Amino acid sequence: MKISALGYCGLNCEECSVFIATATNDNALRQKTAKKWSQRYAEFLQADLKPEDMHCRGCRSEDDLFAGCQDCPIRTCVQEKDLASCASCAEYESCVMLNGFFSYHHEHAKANLDEMRGKSQ
Repeated sequence: MKISALGYCGLNCEECSVFIATATNDNALRQKTAKKWSQRYAEFLQADLKPEDMHCRGCRSEDDLFAGCQDCPIRTCVQEKDLASCASCAEYESCVMLNGFFSYHHEHAKANLDEMRGKSQ
């Protein structure tokens, strides 16, 4: 695992279908992901995602971020604390926001952060 590929939350950006669609300019993948994510995240979205919404160069990019990543409270928190990721936060174990994130289809992000913290299981 390349640490530079990980988002602040532990997701591997290089494995994200939006990142891949952007890197490869794959419009079919953009359409598929927009449909899948519109269904998966329906309770959080105000409207369905469109293929043109499926554009991102990774969490650590200053520009070209998927809207969900751009407005991500975890990303904002890590940047405000000037940390490399959630793995280096003193509140890592008890963070309600992060634990809620892990419980919603993102268990693999916790495994990546745990590995960064030296707790590989």
